Amino acid sequence: ARAAQRVRDTQRRDLWLGRADESGKGEDKDAGDWSRAALATRGELLVDERDFDAARAVLRNLNETGPRHIATLLLLLRTEQGLGNWEEVIRIARLLEKRSGLPPEALAGILVRARVALLQQRTHDRKALDQHWRDIPEAERRQPALALAGARAFMQQGDCRSAHAIIEDVLAHHWSPNLVLLYGECIDEDALQRIERCEAWLKKRPRDWLLLLTLARLCAQRELWGKAQSYLEASLSVQPTRAAHVALAALFDSIGRADNANRHFRAAADAGLPSGTVEG
Repeated sequence: ARAAQRVRDTQRRDLWLGRADESGKGEDKDAGDWSRAALATRGELLVDERDFDAARAVLRNLNETGPRHIATLLLLLRTEQGLGNWEEVIRIARLLEKRSGLPPEALAGILVRARVALLQQRTHDRKALDQHWRDIPEAERRQPALALAGARAFMQQGDCRSAHAIIEDVLAHHWSPNLVLLYGECIDEDALQRIERCEAWLKKRPRDWLLLLTLARLCAQRELWGKAQSYLEASLSVQPTRAAHVALAALFDSIGRADNANRHFRAAADAGLPSGTVEG
């Protein structure tokens, strides 16, 4: 059946699966083993075909009528991922965790992707967003990718303070360039406190161009033009980026220095981002 599937001969595949089904209709132990093997193969092939609804029906039947094999749980996991049933993905991932069915790194990645998807679904429902964030274990909330999604979700709700708290908590444990950039995006009355926090971080990371860029943006929010210019120029001295040139051009435009603004707009058009970084 698998060989027929590989060459997309669905007629021959179904013929072999039918024969396996017939072999499993007896009453002895071997017949039961044949039946479960046929169901497992059918489920696997349906997953490979991305017929996730049909695959789920087969695999749930297999899971409920016999031992919960790790192979079946892995197929169910792929099925629920394909269907976008993220809460079920988390439930199955936890079962696999208890049975050591996945490497820790793979499990962490699956959980983060599922949590991020659920956060995105709850972006416009504040009560659901709050509840989901509280339900996430603290260790998972500190995963930078998940924290990024959580902070963005709260920002979309207009709650910059909660977003900033999420970012600050994670950066105290894991330095994340994407979170550093996001920290300067949401305009709120706590900009001065964020400037102080960033300046404390800068003492340990004096040549972090992303942190310098974020500091400049925060200073610009408070119209601290001199400090903003100084931080942008420092950022450019470490890493010439389009983002810093654009910010410096906008700053000069705001204070009426058109020649300087035009010079940096031209530089921005020529500048690229270093590999592996995110446009600010």
